[in-house]
Amino acid sequence: MVDGKLRAALLLCALVGLIGMPTALHAQGMPQLERPEILDSAPVAPRQTAQLPSGEAGTEGQDIAEVRVQGNRRVEAASILDRARQRAGMALSREQVSEDIRRIFALGYFDDVRVDATATDQGVVLTYIVDEKPAIDAIRYRGNDAVSTEDIEEVVELQRFAIANFADINRSATAIQELYREKGHYLAEVDYEIDSVEGREDLAVVTFEIREYSRVRVKRVTILGNSEIEDAELKNIMATREGHWLSFLTKFGNFREQDFQDDLQRLVLYYYHNGYLQVQVDEPTIRLSRDKRDLYLTIRIDEGVQHYLNEVNIQGDLLADEEQLREMIELESDDVLLWGDMQMGIQRIQRFYQDAGYANARVLPQPIPTQEDPSRVNLALTITQGPLVSIGRIEVVGNIKTRDKVVRRELVIEEGQLYSASAIEQSRARVERLGYFEQVTVTSQPTSSPDVVDLRIEIKERPTGTFQIGAGLSSQESFIFQGQVSQENLLGRGQSLALSIQASGIRRLFNLRFSEPWLLGSRWQFAVDLYNFDYLYQDFSRVSTGGNLTFGYPLGELLGLEIGDALSTSLTYKLEDVQVEPGGYSGTNVQPASPLFTGGLTSSVRLGAYLDTRDNRIFPRRGMYHSARVEVADGTLTASENEFIKYDLDARFYFPLFWNMVLRLNGNLGFVTSTSSERPVPIFERYFAGGPDTIRGFDRYTLGPSRRVPGSSDDPSGGLSEFHYGGNKRLVLTAEVEFPILAAGNVTGVVFTDVGNAFDDGTPFTLKLDLMSDDANRYADALRTTVGFGVRWFSPIGPLRFEWGVPLQKLSGEKPLVFDFSIQNAF
Repeated sequence: MVDGKLRAALLLCALVGLIGMPTALHAQGMPQLERPEILDSAPVAPRQTAQLPSGEAGTEGQDIAEVRVQGNRRVEAASILDRARQRAGMALSREQVSEDIRRIFALGYFDDVRVDATATDQGVVLTYIVDEKPAIDAIRYRGNDAVSTEDIEEVVELQRFAIANFADINRSATAIQELYREKGHYLAEVDYEIDSVEGREDLAVVTFEIREYSRVRVKRVTILGNSEIEDAELKNIMATREGHWLSFLTKFGNFREQDFQDDLQRLVLYYYHNGYLQVQVDEPTIRLSRDKRDLYLTIRIDEGVQHYLNEVNIQGDLLADEEQLREMIELESDDVLLWGDMQMGIQRIQRFYQDAGYANARVLPQPIPTQEDPSRVNLALTITQGPLVSIGRIEVVGNIKTRDKVVRRELVIEEGQLYSASAIEQSRARVERLGYFEQVTVTSQPTSSPDVVDLRIEIKERPTGTFQIGAGLSSQESFIFQGQVSQENLLGRGQSLALSIQASGIRRLFNLRFSEPWLLGSRWQFAVDLYNFDYLYQDFSRVSTGGNLTFGYPLGELLGLEIGDALSTSLTYKLEDVQVEPGGYSGTNVQPASPLFTGGLTSSVRLGAYLDTRDNRIFPRRGMYHSARVEVADGTLTASENEFIKYDLDARFYFPLFWNMVLRLNGNLGFVTSTSSERPVPIFERYFAGGPDTIRGFDRYTLGPSRRVPGSSDDPSGGLSEFHYGGNKRLVLTAEVEFPILAAGNVTGVVFTDVGNAFDDGTPFTLKLDLMSDDANRYADALRTTVGFGVRWFSPIGPLRFEWGVPLQKLSGEKPLVFDFSIQNAF
């Protein structure tokens, strides 16, 4: 019976042409498919040897009763069967069996793949018989003296007890060689051996043999043929640089073949961008010194002539007047034909067509030299608009926690509407600005119809819940304790809930906040805050208990503006009870008889308008944020015991710079006045300046109006003390540049300059800097100026700021250098 079974298997193999197939497939190097699940590593892996069924050979068209795998040790049977298209209940197909063997073998984990098809009473039992490659028992390295084994192991993908896949081993050998080239060993060679473990046919040892040779340094880069653009300018755009005595810091002098090939393309593009459209870069010459330590690179360039634009002609499918399209190019006659500017103009035309629904619109440029002067060219643009394209299905993938509707409601595109590239980009930016995702990409997916495309929105979620407990020491707040539990994407619904507790030498805070950006599915926004806040100012303390109710709406959409929800408005009702006492951080015990110390109930309404185009609301790198707010607390209107009107303007700008640096500009203007003829503005609603929130380089809230007052009545001999009572207006201007220090650790540095002050009632705003004042006594009434630097760390307990500020002019008693430590975000 056994012989009959074997004959049946051999007959089927012969009929479908599979005898010797594994060897042929191996030689052809089948492409790698996704890696199957591998059983947990074990020193001994039993071979799956279920007995083959008895019966006659299966024939074409018979129903399959069962599909099995035999011979696998570490690869899951389910992973192997997943590659086979033949399933129970299907008809046996010789062609499909042949394809299944190819697919299984292409996994790269088998030396041989065979098949047995046996007909039984229940149907055909199809068995794929595999011979696994051995597992890796050990990975060894020989000959690595210049590079540590630890560094090599970081680039090697192999793991112990994984199957010895030749493709994986080859990739690891290439990665080792590339690592050596990055470290200057351009001639390094890496080979490998696979040896069996004695007595264990299922285990093997992989040994990488490394021949390092001497480190090779780029000694000289010579550029020939360039008469119009100097060597230094061309070398400056190249990644391949000549070595020098600081190369160990800059990696200049290292030679990587791929970088050098990219450099040749950069040179061509650089000439194109400067109007040399016929430039040619010949095959470079690479010469190695006799001691095999130095490389000499020679690049020959034929620049050709610099081209100037004669005229632009547009033809093909025109959606607008030729003159209107020509204006999008933004090139004028007699200008140098800069290839980069031309491409940007072409992209503007393509975007114009794509926004009209022609997703496949193409613009083909063709510079045509004039007969009179070869340096002058006519630019011919041929437009092919293609069919009108509508959006079919919009698919959101990658969201494990976040609900689809949280993403979809941010989209400004809908299924069934015409394609619009600008609307798609705007939708991507809106989803990214939520702050819930590390990455958001939108790609167009073709369908069976040329006039319909599907959109695939791929998102990668980031953790949005935080639990923070931290403690520290501050220069002014002494011991600091901070705890916070927050969820910015509550239950995946896009809501936020946060509970914060802070305690330090100058503050105690309890705050509970809930916000809903889409109230009941509408565009209305809602937020509620409940808080208890005890804070020591410089010369008084403020204790408040209360809450806020806020409703907002995207004003841009309401008015039909293109900026959409970037422009919004809000209405906030605040109700709080405030108690104020003299003393504060400085301990100055002023007599509380002044009406400035009147506390009581504050019931106010605040109306605000906001413009927010930041690319990220937590870590902005570009865009702007502006706000205008007016708050009214009136005894008649809001039944408030404290009466005032307060106006605040904020303007913030963010600009990305080179080397991942960010320029931030901030301006704040505030004004408050009393609505009562009997009571002034209470001291806790007045403006103070100084400290990390306003003007760094001065102690917290020590700037602005002050007066000399007698001390406590309990100490008649106490003399006079400086009492800071705040101003009814304030101006603060800030500029800072933030730059990365340790990107992986979220550590950045900052340099800054702050300008500002608070001003008294009856004193007008002044734009006079303290640097320009010729009277030291007038510095207090001028805009105080500081410069400084700092380090910021977005740590697990929150954003930590360490900043040192220096006043450029200081009054008597002010410190020449002030250090601030705080746990809060920058503006």
